[in-house]
Amino acid sequence: MTAYLDSSVALRYILAGEITIRHVLEYPRVISSELLEIECKRVIHRVRMQNELNDDGVVEAYRRLEQVLAGIDLVELSTEVKLRAAESFPVVIGTLDAFHIATALLWARDPGGEAGSVESVHIFSHDTALNACARAVGLGVRLA
Repeated sequence: MTAYLDSSVALRYILAGEITIRHVLEYPRVISSELLEIECKRVIHRVRMQNELNDDGVVEAYRRLEQVLAGIDLVELSTEVKLRAAESFPVVIGTLDAFHIATALLWARDPGGEAGSVESVHIFSHDTALNACARAVGLGVRLA
């Protein structure tokens, strides 16, 4: 069983210290798209520029981000992920959410590149549209 960590859950921990991320990290394996690191860094930069984080807050946010990244496997945006993300989904979702769903779907079908394997993937997200799409395509959804 694999947990898929969305940036919405990671950012609540990174920016506010919200500890519900522990439910995700209890899974034997935690994955996310390599987009997670980019999304989190962009948000840290944005809130810094908006004066919502001081220097100490930025240092703490980056420390927490590194802690999260050390505990998960980032899945590359492969050609297969990009092609699936460009296809249709049963509900309306944005581009980044499509990448996350495509990554989770392809992992469930072929975890870690192990041909013939199928794995249960549970999405952890606070994003309503992402969760609705995950349910619609047969992924498990857990609220952190």
